[in-house]
Amino acid sequence: MEFNANSATFIYVHGAGNKPPESDLKRAWDEDLFGRDMRERTRMVYYADLLHDRPAAIAADACGATGALAALVSDAFADTALLEDAEAREAFGEMDSNGQEFALSLAISMAARAASPTGLAPTTDVRPAAGVVELLPLPGPLRRFLLRQLLRHLIPDANGYFFTRTQDRIRDRLRTVLDAVAGPVVVVSHSLGTVVAYDVLSEADFAQKDVPLFITLGSPLGYTEIQDVITRPLRIPAPVRLWTNFADPLDLVTLDTTLADDFRGAAKVIADIRVDNPSPNNHASCGYLRSRHVRDAVTAAA
Repeated sequence: MEFNANSATFIYVHGAGNKPPESDLKRAWDEDLFGRDMRERTRMVYYADLLHDRPAAIAADACGATGALAALVSDAFADTALLEDAEAREAFGEMDSNGQEFALSLAISMAARAASPTGLAPTTDVRPAAGVVELLPLPGPLRRFLLRQLLRHLIPDANGYFFTRTQDRIRDRLRTVLDAVAGPVVVVSHSLGTVVAYDVLSEADFAQKDVPLFITLGSPLGYTEIQDVITRPLRIPAPVRLWTNFADPLDLVTLDTTLADDFRGAAKVIADIRVDNPSPNNHASCGYLRSRHVRDAVTAAA
């Protein structure tokens, strides 16, 4: 299957973390992906202003020494609220002592990895073992609780999307752009933006929209914990003809690098492609957008 990318409008959906002003961010993505200002050919779905009081400097989203993930990570990770959630407390209490110790140590180690300047603990090999499909292999209620606590402390924007009323306002930004574009659209999304894009493209209102290509970069959609709180059933959205997922195995946000084993559709497939994101934390959008494989995908797909 092929499509003429010259006839499509490219819609960008950025990830979590504060961002520079919308026009600056769009221009940066244009330069990273196409090497030039694409003007009206591209649109940025911008929602950082719904989660942050003022825009960040452009360097916060660049492939510099701090990288994009540093902008997502809070300085503190300390919480005893587990004992305040009845359902999570019950699930935690039913685990044996080894399980309880594992759950708490895993949460702490995740925080340490994310807070590390490189996004990785010095002695941690974060490459997933074969067959790993969950970040936290724990009972559902406890999994969801820990996810919320981790998001609240590590990636507050994701907590705002999954667990607050801001979710629908964020989705509205993408809905508005999709409604305004006539003809085919290529959706290019990063990190939390891949979740926003998946949820909106799965809505019945967009079933007839022509999306020849849906690109996800550094996506957390492979985690059971994320799948617990997104649109179900898990399937390729109706308007999407081809879904191409790019992941760096050392990207903390996408340690489960494959989506084809989770999301299916009639006569449709997801192409999972591992890439080397050269940014310091292996997650920055600029590192993915500059990849030759990603650039090739926006112009042709089979």
